[in-house]
Amino acid sequence: MNATRSIAEWKALSAENPEKSAETYWSTLQQIPEAIRTSVFSYIPDLQYLKKAFSRSISSSNRPLSGVPYLLKDLFDFPNTPTTASSAFLEEVRPGPHEESAASIDLRRQGAVFGGKTQLNEFAYGLSGENLHYGNCPHPFRSKALSGGSSSGSAWGVAKGIAPIAFGTDTGGSIRVPAAWCGLFGFRFNPNAWSRNGCFPLASSFDTAGWFCARAEDSIASFSALITPKSETRTLKGLDLTDRDRLRHSDFENCLLDTFSKLRVSSDKTFSDAFENASYRAARHFSVLQSSEALEAHKAWIETRKNQYDPAVWQRIARAKDWTDEDLVEARAGESKIESFFQAAFQEYDFITLPASWTSAISASEHTDSYRGELLNLTSPGSLARLPIFTLPIYAENRASTGIQILYRDPLSDLPLQIIEAAS
Repeated sequence: MNATRSIAEWKALSAENPEKSAETYWSTLQQIPEAIRTSVFSYIPDLQYLKKAFSRSISSSNRPLSGVPYLLKDLFDFPNTPTTASSAFLEEVRPGPHEESAASIDLRRQGAVFGGKTQLNEFAYGLSGENLHYGNCPHPFRSKALSGGSSSGSAWGVAKGIAPIAFGTDTGGSIRVPAAWCGLFGFRFNPNAWSRNGCFPLASSFDTAGWFCARAEDSIASFSALITPKSETRTLKGLDLTDRDRLRHSDFENCLLDTFSKLRVSSDKTFSDAFENASYRAARHFSVLQSSEALEAHKAWIETRKNQYDPAVWQRIARAKDWTDEDLVEARAGESKIESFFQAAFQEYDFITLPASWTSAISASEHTDSYRGELLNLTSPGSLARLPIFTLPIYAENRASTGIQILYRDPLSDLPLQIIEAAS
């Protein structure tokens, strides 16, 4: 299960023998212990489906992802499969059939093979990978640690080599945090129709689609296939906004500084001071706006189905009923402030760096409200500004990892590809 195959290797195997690809993929899934399989996967297609799907995928072998399996977070609708959002009741209140997600349509057009749906924090409202109904998603390599979430199963599946690509969503960090904790490359795009169509919402104006890859070459291949990026020919100019005082207390200080050096990012006191001011209470502002939109999505059943929610998830959604008009006005003002900051920063810089997490993966007992708040302090500014964000993995010893958020302006830019090259 640890013998990972790259996109190129899956393409070659499928071109030679698509039935063998199907059997290889199926066999790998069957090796996963049942308890872990339940916490990672919400739906797995049968072998007969896989054989047909791999065979169809190579009918046009010139497609960039022909014969390559992918995983889909169980928020995205896919034909003839339930969409549960890893909850206990969503299919009852939102029965299918549903419009197929824009993401899976694009993946099929590029030749990729649907390999199953993955679990998440219930309704995508969490950053840890915990799930009361199906079990916490474990870290792929570190015992007792979590995978990170909410796109937990997708991150686990890529890290363990089940598939070279797995789709997730990111509203407040749900690709960035598991990418950091599992040592993966993570792409998160700006909120748009491609992210929303055929995908059950958390907070629709902030929701974004994206995916994980474990290898640099797979990140480049998948990004090129799905985005058709515009080339940036000039030398990129980066701004680092990392809290250097906080960084000195991080186990990843040297690793992060080394990567900043490779990326040739600059520190700029004027912008750092402006960011500190603009991001003040950003996590609070984001939480107010996010939960208000989540309540709108859940309002038809938030009370009648209360006992079927994870209590922590229910509270995160239902708290929106208590926000005052003053809370909402303050949150909108904070949102506007951070948006203005980034507009000004991107007049002088092409990208901005921030840690995705100060630590490597933690256990469930360590995932306190205070720790969650620290994560949101890092991720909320980019979420409030609705920016595309690329997560670059940073590795230490004993499978410990974190990540750097690369915030940029144009989701069609090839900037992430240049970052990968510079960091290698």
